[in-house]
Amino acid sequence: MRKLTCAEAEPLLEAFQANELDGVTSLAVQEHVEECRLCQNLMRWNAEADASLRRLIAATPAASSTLRERVVAIGRNERHFIPATFRHRALALAAAIIGLLAVATIWHSRTSRAPDAMAFVQNHIQTLAKAEPVEFRTSDPAEAEEWLRTRLPFAPAVPRTDGSRLVGARLCQIDNRPVAFLLYEHDGKPLSCFVSADSQRRLRGFDATAANRVRLGTCEGKNVAAWDADHSGYVVVGDGSRASLLAFASQSAAQIRDGREN
Repeated sequence: MRKLTCAEAEPLLEAFQANELDGVTSLAVQEHVEECRLCQNLMRWNAEADASLRRLIAATPAASSTLRERVVAIGRNERHFIPATFRHRALALAAAIIGLLAVATIWHSRTSRAPDAMAFVQNHIQTLAKAEPVEFRTSDPAEAEEWLRTRLPFAPAVPRTDGSRLVGARLCQIDNRPVAFLLYEHDGKPLSCFVSADSQRRLRGFDATAANRVRLGTCEGKNVAAWDADHSGYVVVGDGSRASLLAFASQSAAQIRDGREN
């Protein structure tokens, strides 16, 4: 059986989790996922999103008995004014509208949960404006990793790349989630690297995809890149050129991937 690529497997992940695929396709997706950490992260993100949606639906209050009684009473009072044919069509139309509204609400709740790259850019700008932008100053990635491990519910891998120097680390919140903030000097410019336990596949605000599955975008005059690696999502925001940012992101993605495989 031919092995699937990520590009082929990703559109099938939701159907795979819902057991909607045929046996052969399901087996192919399962074999790919067992070997692909990125797709494992995306499946875990999908499962968390679905669980959050179910909790949202469960927490939505149902119509009160008083409201239902009022609707029924109105229907009874107006019944003799409306021919049966039109009543049936009106009821069908009302049901269709309610269904569309429900689908729209669910779709909006799912898509609105995905943060925008703007949140990271704003944090980058605000943090660099501080007198002391980092809580823990170190140029040693291993020291930064150890400092972050004791303060976060996950263990982020700190990028080590040519042409960049680690300045230090701090903790921050993006979309109400704990995120590691790493400050670098890269090609003479400040560069912020954010690491979270969430996949960044659905992060909005990108217009291109480069090597190593790194996505690129521009926001508020800052260049932004994002990728997933080693059970974590990475977002970097820089004041330098897009080429400079891409070099940092591509090296980081490859370095973290190679370190995981070794």
